[in-house]
Amino acid sequence: MYKRGTCWEGYVRAGMKKKGNKMVPNCVPAGSKKMKTGGLTKWFQDKWVDIGAKKKGGKYQECGRKSASGSKRKYPKCVPLAKATAMTKSQRASAVARKRAAGNTGPKPTNVRT
Repeated sequence: MYKRGTCWEGYVRAGMKKKGNKMVPNCVPAGSKKMKTGGLTKWFQDKWVDIGAKKKGGKYQECGRKSASGSKRKYPKCVPLAKATAMTKSQRASAVARKRAAGNTGPKPTNVRT
C-alpha cells in the first residue's frame, strides 16, 4: 500500500510519521487546513504577553524570562495579546492574583484558569 509513498484517494501526504519501527506517509484529507492553521502552529503565531507587568507606555511586556533562578520579578501570567486587550482591569488583576497564589514552587508552572 505504501510502496510508492502515495495516499488514498482524497488524501494528500503531509510528511512522514513513525508507525511501529517503520516510517510511513502521514496522509491527511485533501481539504484539511488543520496542519497549517490549527494546533501548535496557531499557538506559536499568537503574541503572548505578561499581563502582570505593564511597560511605562501602557503596553504589555513580552512573556517569558531568560532565567527564573535568582529573579526578583514575580511569576508571569501569560495570555495571548488579543485576550489581554479584551480583559477588563479587574479580570487581569484577578488572573494575576490567582497565578501568584498558586505557589509555583516546582520546575514547571502551575496553570490557573483565565
